[in-house]
Amino acid sequence: MQIRVKLMAALKDKSPEGNVLSLADGATINDALVALKVPGNFVHLVMVNNQMERDRDRELVEDDELMVMPPVGAG
Repeated sequence: MQIRVKLMAALKDKSPEGNVLSLADGATINDALVALKVPGNFVHLVMVNNQMERDRDRELVEDDELMVMPPVGAG
């Protein structure tokens, strides 16, 4: 299956070609993060189809849009 990916801020350089990621059927948010090489501690907010998602074991489906926001700090 293919999902659309939006990586924000410091994670943007890990975006896949065309912002599309191919995953096995039944893949979870965690599986997508591993495929994108995004460490879990670099994730502040995850949204699937514009809805906040706390369960990183949620299965993704074809054409889902995954948005990942890293922690943001200001000094």
